[in-house]
Amino acid sequence: MNGKISAFGEIMLRLSAGDIGIAAANSFDACYGGTECNVLACLSQFGYATQYLTALPDTELGNAAVNHIKSFGIDTDSIVRRGDVMGIYFVENGNGSRGSNVIYMRRFSEFTRLTQNDFDYDRIFDGVTLFHISGISFALSESSKQLAFRLVDEAKRRGVKVSFDFNYRAKLWDTTTAAQYLKQAASKADIVLASTLDLSVFLNTTEAEYYDKFSSEYLILRDRKILSADKHSVKVTVCHNNGQSVDRYSSPVVEFAVTEKIGGGDAFDGAMLHGLLSGKDVKSATTFAIAAFALKHKIAGDTFAGTENDVNAYKATFGDLLK
Repeated sequence: MNGKISAFGEIMLRLSAGDIGIAAANSFDACYGGTECNVLACLSQFGYATQYLTALPDTELGNAAVNHIKSFGIDTDSIVRRGDVMGIYFVENGNGSRGSNVIYMRRFSEFTRLTQNDFDYDRIFDGVTLFHISGISFALSESSKQLAFRLVDEAKRRGVKVSFDFNYRAKLWDTTTAAQYLKQAASKADIVLASTLDLSVFLNTTEAEYYDKFSSEYLILRDRKILSADKHSVKVTVCHNNGQSVDRYSSPVVEFAVTEKIGGGDAFDGAMLHGLLSGKDVKSATTFAIAAFALKHKIAGDTFAGTENDVNAYKATFGDLLK
């Protein structure tokens, strides 16, 4: 695979209460997770050189997080290490009568204190061909928002393609505030990963009108429906602007089983980016990404570390639906 893929975002300690609920839990299962890191981990398993831009405390907990990141083959040399505060989030799975719940403790993490002076832009973009970011990094603090925009601009100035996932989190900011900045980010991206609802709420547009206002090469819409506590469905539409016209592929609705509710979107992003970067046609890239998305919902923890063969084997279980 040619070129390096870089991403910017926060990784946190995840403490899971399981089905019992946070209030009733006496112990928690621990792992690490963060959407951009999860995307890189997925791409790393598909054979790409990857680099993570983040900040972690200079403590044993920070060391453990770095070791977790390294275990997926991700380059950690540009991670800023200082201070002693790491973001934490608590998770409860929910059940048929109670939805899942997440509680964040990240307001004063080292990541939220990053500034535009913390990276050498020439060095971190050396050899990079794709830069990935999500809306979360624009929401966490004023300085992380400014740095996120600076990184996007530095990537574009160097001819590096930018992929952007809205990844809206209602517990981080309201839709009105978010719309101001997510629209700016989307307008700069070459690959936009979103939902139909994102277009309506944050861009005040529709799929049919999108290319009247925005010029990204790819618009990828992933629309999920919750059918029950343990079954969801997804439909994906990909629009490709080739400079002269816009080609469109829309997948069938795919139903899949759910035992893990976190990390599916990150697996989808990683698999979709792999499909596009490796030269798959749009239909093949989309069905591959749907299979990775569905498979991740059966794997505990935040991160999907399966291989391309794993995804293709699972894709085959859907038969003609994903051919």
